[in-house]
Amino acid sequence: MIDGSSQHNGKTTSAEPQGWRWRDEPCGAVLEHDALRLVAPHVFTSRALNFRSEPRADYDALARVFGRTADAVMRVTQVHGRRVVHVRPGEPFTAGTEADAIVSTDPARVISVRVADCVPVLIGDRHGRVVAAVHAGWKGTCAAIAEATVDAIAALGVPARDLVAVIGPSIGPCCYQVDTRVRHSFLAMTPDAAAWMVDDGVERWKLDLWQANIDQLVRAGVREEDIHASRMCTAAHLDRCFSHRAEGPATGRMVAAIRLGPPAHR
Repeated sequence: MIDGSSQHNGKTTSAEPQGWRWRDEPCGAVLEHDALRLVAPHVFTSRALNFRSEPRADYDALARVFGRTADAVMRVTQVHGRRVVHVRPGEPFTAGTEADAIVSTDPARVISVRVADCVPVLIGDRHGRVVAAVHAGWKGTCAAIAEATVDAIAALGVPARDLVAVIGPSIGPCCYQVDTRVRHSFLAMTPDAAAWMVDDGVERWKLDLWQANIDQLVRAGVREEDIHASRMCTAAHLDRCFSHRAEGPATGRMVAAIRLGPPAHR
């Protein structure tokens, strides 16, 4: 197991809460969670790949983790909304489709989302019928993209109580300050959003996107004990992660990917 600790502002923080583990792959260090590993093969990538300078090569390296080629890795143009698309066996999938979540019932293909602070959520069904990958930035979270994804899965006949969801590295409430506009957007969605924010100066708040997405998954019917958040802040772990907020828009991207099929046994 790779040592997951790192330094931030002079403090050592752990990258491996219970159930989470880093492992070495030819594509570099990847993160996974034990509960989802028992359901479906999945990874959250690290800085070893950046998916910007040589995206084809990076997707090919990622695909090999799943025993596939880059052409089998499905991805979308992420637009910070709540559209969910479906990858079905034997049906073509248009690259560049605008969406922020992918649901798959096709074991031949890998589904993925790209992040560099936004919240990546991977979902698997214990009975091997469906998997999903979700990109939830603040706008997508405010639009309840995680909840919309669980609803889309339920429409396929898979109840939310059969799902395991994991939340990978993303901007944490330690580092994510928002303004009045963002606060009002969340409060307009639900008054419960007040619990996701703490005061951080004049008309500034720290926003907990992790808890926001956990609460949405629970509201959609996923059991709280089946939701596992890494609580690894991208801005506080630049040794492992890319962070748009900490490094600017030119930084790399990490990918969260999952494939329907027999779980990996390690």
